[in-house]
Amino acid sequence: MRYIGLDIHKKFSYAVVKDKEGNILEENRFDNNKEQISQFLINSDPTETKIVMESTGVWEWIYEFLEEKKYNVILANPLRTRAIASAKIEASILSVFILADLLRANLVAQSYVPPKEIRIMRQLARQRKTLVKGRTEISNKIHALLAQQGINFPWATFCKKALLWLNELSKEQIMVKSYLHLRDQFTQEIIKVNNEIFNFAEQDEHAQLLMTIPGIGSRRSVELLAEIGEWDRFPDSSKLCCYAGLVPSIRQSGSTLKFGGLIKQANTSIKYILVETSWNIVRTKESNSLQEFYKKLEKKKGKQKAICATARKLCCVIYAMLRKQQPFMFL
Repeated sequence: MRYIGLDIHKKFSYAVVKDKEGNILEENRFDNNKEQISQFLINSDPTETKIVMESTGVWEWIYEFLEEKKYNVILANPLRTRAIASAKIEASILSVFILADLLRANLVAQSYVPPKEIRIMRQLARQRKTLVKGRTEISNKIHALLAQQGINFPWATFCKKALLWLNELSKEQIMVKSYLHLRDQFTQEIIKVNNEIFNFAEQDEHAQLLMTIPGIGSRRSVELLAEIGEWDRFPDSSKLCCYAGLVPSIRQSGSTLKFGGLIKQANTSIKYILVETSWNIVRTKESNSLQEFYKKLEKKKGKQKAICATARKLCCVIYAMLRKQQPFMFL
């Protein structure tokens, strides 16, 4: 069996190959292209080779390329793997040699790699966030530019009337015209991504289930599924709540147990969607169990803690919906 530790950089990678006893069979540095990667792996049979790489900004296309060639590839979680390395091996820098040794000892802390379809969904959802953020920055630039010139913007949002007014103003204000053009480009790209997300939601049965929840439409359903990944990888709803960061941190010393704020290492996208959806549910006119739960807790703990607890309860409901393949119902 050959064990390969792969250190991926932006333009090149460095790799080391070890055997079962830890002897170095090969070391190489090569550019990040399919030809040189294939040349490096020419002596490595996919059935007799394991590869480990760290999760970096450019890992995905290399992972997919190795996956297509039927190699057993493990994506290492950088933080957790460093913790294991410092505990098991006296080394301050996690290198390809340590990665290969951790792989031999089966001590690599893996990062979850979702299937190809979910990765595409995740890319779309995150691309939309980037585009919306860019459009917001341009909108803020327009607000600032108008304020600098003493021009009052009479609308709170960029509604149709506001855009018509800005188009008229841009005939005299060159900078406004430039920013307005950029904002229109962002809007067009957002519309394209929205259409792709909508198509995903229409074809995915799990997305259709989530859309039965008040406050979750096609966009949020795809975002949730993309960030959760394969929901059945979680043994129960409490593990999903932990992944979403909706459980309190715990500090224990002897017999003393203290609960703190919500854990920091979590998927903030899932937490945000669940909290926003929970606000929609508790504000509905129709009385429901989640609304009653929120109101009861709000009197004791306040709004913020109550809505986080409601979001956790909603997370458990979503897990049950996906497991039982049943739509959302108010109780």
